[in-house]
Amino acid sequence: MSLENAINTPAGEYVRGGFAATIQMPQTRAMKSGKSFYVCKAADGAFRADLSSFTQDFEKYNGQRVHFSGMGLKRGDDYMGTAKVTIGDKAVWKSLGAGDEAAESHSVTTQAFPTIKTYTSNTPSVYLNSPVRVEGAAVGNALTNATSLAIAGKIQSEALESFLFHTASKYLRTANKLLAGELSPSNILAEKEVATEEVPF
Repeated sequence: MSLENAINTPAGEYVRGGFAATIQMPQTRAMKSGKSFYVCKAADGAFRADLSSFTQDFEKYNGQRVHFSGMGLKRGDDYMGTAKVTIGDKAVWKSLGAGDEAAESHSVTTQAFPTIKTYTSNTPSVYLNSPVRVEGAAVGNALTNATSLAIAGKIQSEALESFLFHTASKYLRTANKLLAGELSPSNILAEKEVATEEVPF
């Protein structure tokens, strides 16, 4: 399994099959309790993630490609657009030798880690059989907007859950289309006549 598959694992779930990546910028940090934990950047081609471990230091693997497998590989929440993976104490670490410096190097001063894959193509991308990641903030915003509509529309409590679910889902689908670069035609309002006449009751 690749780092891409680990990144695409939903937050809070365990990574299946393991992954390999080049270890970069290892650091030791301390919790408020004084206990140390270890962090690093991981690179695999165009894919980047932040790794953390509470039991093993990444320093001895700096610049090496390492394969992580076994139990305890858990996908964390994204932080500032970067995927997080925690390497548990039961995980198996295996050095695969020197990492690909040319393909996976980055600037320490600029932290140039691309978080989005870019493609050059004239045809729209179609992603089949790949789950769409929906982050917590996006869900919160969608629910807030759906709740505002429910209040304005005086939705009754029996239908509220269904209304919120469907409306928030529409917001999220629309956001995903926009993030994928799919835009509405700029002249859509000119193409459709908007009825201004009042309808008698």
